[in-house]
Amino acid sequence: MRCFWILSFWILWFFFGCSKDVPVEGFPFFDQEGKGISLFVSAPGIKEGTFLLGKDQTREVKFVPHLKVEAGSNRVRLKIAKSRGRIWIEFFGSNQRYSLELPTLLAGGGYFTFELPPSRYEGFRIWGKEGNESREVVFQEGRVGNFSFNTRFEEGRFVEIASSVIPNNLDKNTVVFKLTSGSDPSPLKGVRFQLINKEPLSLSLIRATFFGSGKEKRTIILRTRPIAEDVFVYDRWLGFTPVRVQMEGIERRIGLTVSLFTMAKASHEGGVSNRESTSSILPPAKALYPLPADLETLLSFPQDAWRTKDLEVFRWSLFPEILIFDTKDYTLQKELFHRLAFYLEKKGYRGKLQPDQKIWDLHGWNAHNYRGEGLAAFFNEAEKTKFPLNSKELWLADYLVTYGVLVRLNDKYAPGRGGILSVSRESSDTHRRLLLTHEAFHGVYYVSKPFQELVASLWKGLSPDERKYWLYVLSWMQYDTSDTYLVVNEFQAYLLQQSQNMVDRYFKEIMVQRVLEKNPEMEGFFKEVFEKHPDMFLKPSLRLQEFLIKEFGISSTSLTTIRP
Repeated sequence: MRCFWILSFWILWFFFGCSKDVPVEGFPFFDQEGKGISLFVSAPGIKEGTFLLGKDQTREVKFVPHLKVEAGSNRVRLKIAKSRGRIWIEFFGSNQRYSLELPTLLAGGGYFTFELPPSRYEGFRIWGKEGNESREVVFQEGRVGNFSFNTRFEEGRFVEIASSVIPNNLDKNTVVFKLTSGSDPSPLKGVRFQLINKEPLSLSLIRATFFGSGKEKRTIILRTRPIAEDVFVYDRWLGFTPVRVQMEGIERRIGLTVSLFTMAKASHEGGVSNRESTSSILPPAKALYPLPADLETLLSFPQDAWRTKDLEVFRWSLFPEILIFDTKDYTLQKELFHRLAFYLEKKGYRGKLQPDQKIWDLHGWNAHNYRGEGLAAFFNEAEKTKFPLNSKELWLADYLVTYGVLVRLNDKYAPGRGGILSVSRESSDTHRRLLLTHEAFHGVYYVSKPFQELVASLWKGLSPDERKYWLYVLSWMQYDTSDTYLVVNEFQAYLLQQSQNMVDRYFKEIMVQRVLEKNPEMEGFFKEVFEKHPDMFLKPSLRLQEFLIKEFGISSTSLTTIRP
């Protein structure tokens, strides 16, 4: 015991007698294991975490024990109560020094997160830079760990800043972000914007201009929605790696989080289901995780940036439960979805699995949509009857289980979350946009119960003649109209694929002209129903769009969040 008190005396003498350092008060600091580290500073002491800096003055703080920072948990998160003036901070050790400026846009307080190179640090020092005015910073807490690396804007000010995305010059709703992406060569990287409009009835557009290290420059428009959306802007989609981005329209009602992202390398060891993929050209499911993307990004994503030469799979950023398969051509799309279309939708074929020799040459669709219930029924029927699915269909089953659209329960498939859509690069650009618009509204229908209820209500409210029109036209298009779910779902998607100023012309002129070419006897019926119900298309279309704009901020003309 006597030795213990002697040792304690020498320790206290060393820190307080010899060095005359005193504890920093009001600024707790924790290492990556959550253990507290004592901070000591030369007299006078720092109270309530407040550092006052005069001209050319430096404050040096020592860690006891020294701070050991390891890879994987090397981010420092400082909670700042307030800050005044330009202040720099430097972490130092025997083998490492790392310095950076505290963000001036955290003057009102917030969090500042940065990455320290792995090393052992003895302490840190802070000092003012440029000018003669006094400076002040009040720290409330410091932690080391694996924190999110975001810059966040809320209620008209920045409340969190990461050193990889430093904002400056917030003026008249315009801010410039300096981007530091490091040296990662991955092509699947870029800038991530998490957006929400907290006043949904107020349309807000953000103009974002990206600048490269040379003369590269590209401007896009970002739509904001009343629901949160993660928008990923890939370097390969931009055509260069941006070093800064200027954003105009950053209003108080906008919630904005900006970060840099790099997609992790996918494993090529296979999927997670109980059977291996037999596809000769498609990689295992885990090697092709869905890329989060806005619909505009999907439509214009460079095909030479696809991870396979045959297809790319995306996850809709606005509705992440929806996966979208973009194929290089109609042939691969047919191998994946043709039999599904006949089993789930086609008049005269629904509910029966058909061999390729019977249906391959029959007209199908150049775009597809399926929910979990239909997909589960298809694959369960194939297993039950031992029907020989092709290798692409077997791959699709594994893929959907891997990413949650289907689940395996008691050796059967069951619905998981969301659904799937598909378009093809063989379609023209204009046609692809129309097809994806149609399929996207099916995706919304799959994930929104209130939307389903509204559509059902509108369908029930139609007159017998109006329903007769729809049933006739859908049957003419080879849909099995005995499936009420299918009919009601197609009713809303065909209405919404057209803009409001085109909906009457499409159904009263274009569609009718196509039908009358082979069924001229229907002319009298069409004329009579349009006279009785002049708003039979525009009225429900407006009602649906009103709901979608209010709930999700989308319409037939604003499904894409990015506008080039």
